[in-house]
Amino acid sequence: MNKNNDIHPGMLFAVTQGVHFGANIVCIKANESQINFLNVNDMTNMDISRVDVLTGLENDVIELLESIPDDIMDICNKQYEKNINN
Repeated sequence: MNKNNDIHPGMLFAVTQGVHFGANIVCIKANESQINFLNVNDMTNMDISRVDVLTGLENDVIELLESIPDDIMDICNKQYEKNINN
């Protein structure tokens, strides 16, 4: 994946370096400036600038694993919203 590819909800990434090494993060929402993820390891929200995500992809800090099925995405969306409302 390069920076010309769009990041969209349902994409699952592995964090392969850095502070969040070992985390699996699912894209919940994406806009021009920010991407909202759910860290499925501990079910916490992570809001990261699009620039940082693209830099992470280019530098192998995060790696695209797959697009998750719709039923799993529904669970992730509900957890993300629950975290916002608590």
